Amino acid sequence: MRISKTTNHGNTRWRVTLSIQGKRKQRFFTSRDEARAWLNSIEADHTGFWNDRSDQERQDLINAFKLASNRGQSVYQSILSAPPSPKHKPLLLAEAVDIYIKLLNRRSLRPTSLKQTVMCLLQLKSTYPGKSCHELSSQDLECWFYDRKWKRSTIDGVIAKVSPFFSWCVRERHCKTNPCRAVKRPQSDDNAPTIFTPSQTEKLLKMAYHLDTGMVAYLAVGLFAGVRPMEIERLHSSDIKPAHIEIKANKAKTRRRRLVTISDNLQEWLSLGGEFAPKNKRKRLSRILEAAGLSWSPDIMRHSFASYHLAEHQSAEKTALEMGHRDTKMLFEHYRELVTKEAAKRYWKIR
Repeated sequence: MRISKTTNHGNTRWRVTLSIQGKRKQRFFTSRDEARAWLNSIEADHTGFWNDRSDQERQDLINAFKLASNRGQSVYQSILSAPPSPKHKPLLLAEAVDIYIKLLNRRSLRPTSLKQTVMCLLQLKSTYPGKSCHELSSQDLECWFYDRKWKRSTIDGVIAKVSPFFSWCVRERHCKTNPCRAVKRPQSDDNAPTIFTPSQTEKLLKMAYHLDTGMVAYLAVGLFAGVRPMEIERLHSSDIKPAHIEIKANKAKTRRRRLVTISDNLQEWLSLGGEFAPKNKRKRLSRILEAAGLSWSPDIMRHSFASYHLAEHQSAEKTALEMGHRDTKMLFEHYRELVTKEAAKRYWKIR
């Protein structure tokens, strides 16, 4: 931008030369003061707009300019050529849950998994009956978890069940983002997993042998192979090989096939026979526990296996592979140094 004195048609004029939107422009004035006033107004329009922008808006404009330049376009041309954002399809959460549950019933989900997912979704539906899908935020989910006083492990399980629902909502344009992805989860539960001591394990199995031999195979596979209870109940005698137990993909929780090593002591317990899917399991197990003076907690057999296997073999990778875990993260968080190597030796000698 500059001001220069010139003669135009025999008259003295003051010329302002500047570039606006990439184009060279000139204007003539009868006095220098008029030229300066007009030039100041132009500068104020440009700098005022920039000064009124926030830091984030300025950065967005700079990024937009760079992106448009890379495309060989102006910012304005780039905006005009951008595809319009898809319109949302507002839908009440309650209605979306009902539709999604109908879709789940058409899929080949296992009954237990389907039941748990439906239960979580119905609880969510009853908590926010008047909200639309796009109105439900990560903070709403955090409040839901807090009000129910759920522990971290429970929250992780619930998120695993409801997150696919919100991904479906995003796909169907009922909401922009999946609120589960931004949920701030509480710290992991500090309590160590409950396990049986070697003496308790021996007492449990011997009591089962004397009171209810049919329960021995179920308990032995859980304690010495770490197979999940639901996976044990899906086993067939043909899945028991000479050196390993084959957990077929259609029987595994993760739907991934794996082979679990049969230890020497497990081999001996399996030779006694028994049922993998015992009828009236809960009642029969309660009778054995009461006679042995022991208490039960969820996944206690699998936790016991993981703890003693890790202590015996000193290989998180090997233990994770036997258990069907995707990585060693859970083992290091919950099982590392939970039992001594001496206790592990006693555990694997139980016959």
